[in-house]
Amino acid sequence: MKQPAAILFAFFLFLLVPVTIWAGEISVAGPWIREAPPGTQMLAAYMTISNHSTHPVQLESAASPDFAMIEIHRTETHQGMSHMVKQSGMQIKSGGTVTLEPGGYHLMLMKPGRSLRAGDTVIMHLQFDTGESIDVNAVVRKQ
Repeated sequence: MKQPAAILFAFFLFLLVPVTIWAGEISVAGPWIREAPPGTQMLAAYMTISNHSTHPVQLESAASPDFAMIEIHRTETHQGMSHMVKQSGMQIKSGGTVTLEPGGYHLMLMKPGRSLRAGDTVIMHLQFDTGESIDVNAVVRKQ
């Protein structure tokens, strides 16, 4: 049986090291969702997606049992006003990385099926044009 201190150390190490999930030549690191006030009908998810292949890939869709719908969005600014623009997909260049972050690309999570608080996790299914898919667990974090 392991020592309690060793178990505690392993747990904290798990929390500090960003989780990277692989599917073929695509990896996803650090998925998280911004906590929102109760009753909010839209939230946003962020992560880093890397393409380790020699050809471009496209994130085509995302789904979650915790949301009625997920869309790929990008924040654009025109004349000092920011707008979220729905994207039909998001291309990741060969050997490239795309970071989904506030003010840029993000996954718009619509109509949550449950109230989410900091520390909760949400599973999301990401589908790519290569036929590959990745299931990621995103942690809800405070703003």
